[in-house]
Amino acid sequence: MRNFLSVIFAALVVLILNIAVPAYAEPERYDFPREAPIKFVKPLMPVIPDFSAEKNEVHRIDEAMRKSIAALLRQYNKQLDDEKALHYADLIMQACEKFDQDPFVIAALVVSESSARSDVVSRGGDYGLMQVRWRVHRRRIQNQYPHIEKANDILNPKYNLLVGTEIFSTYRATAKQDVRGALMYYSAGNRRMADKVFALRSQLEESYLERLRNS
Repeated sequence: MRNFLSVIFAALVVLILNIAVPAYAEPERYDFPREAPIKFVKPLMPVIPDFSAEKNEVHRIDEAMRKSIAALLRQYNKQLDDEKALHYADLIMQACEKFDQDPFVIAALVVSESSARSDVVSRGGDYGLMQVRWRVHRRRIQNQYPHIEKANDILNPKYNLLVGTEIFSTYRATAKQDVRGALMYYSAGNRRMADKVFALRSQLEESYLERLRNS
């Protein structure tokens, strides 16, 4: 009996030893990559818009407009030389920028009213390039422009174009921004003059577009 039990015990030991004991799994490893040397990255510079092309285009447009106006003034006043005609064109463009008006309309109005002559005075007392009605606007002009004291002062092309353009802008506001209506107010109802201004404006626009194409 004792031998039998010894055999059984030995068999159990062998069986136990032969049973696969699961090995402990290796702990999961988290192998981080070795840090690479830090490289300096130059920060991006802010993008600065290049306005040079835009400025060149504005200059090209202004020059085409300026030269077209000067050419029209010389067409109607042969005594104007290039320098003076361009100077008048500059003054027209400045006045129109100040009072938000169309330079072609004002240039056409100058030609229609005075044939681009700065010294002309009508029998009715209208002065200069835009034939400003001194007797009608005197008080307003003197209040707003103290340096313009007397009628002859308004013959100065700079003052004349500034005052005349402002008067036209007020008439345009009265006419609810209608250009023809403003021209009728300005010319005391002269329909032929208004028609002439529109025709001259079309001529100026054609000249301007032609200059742009060729510039």
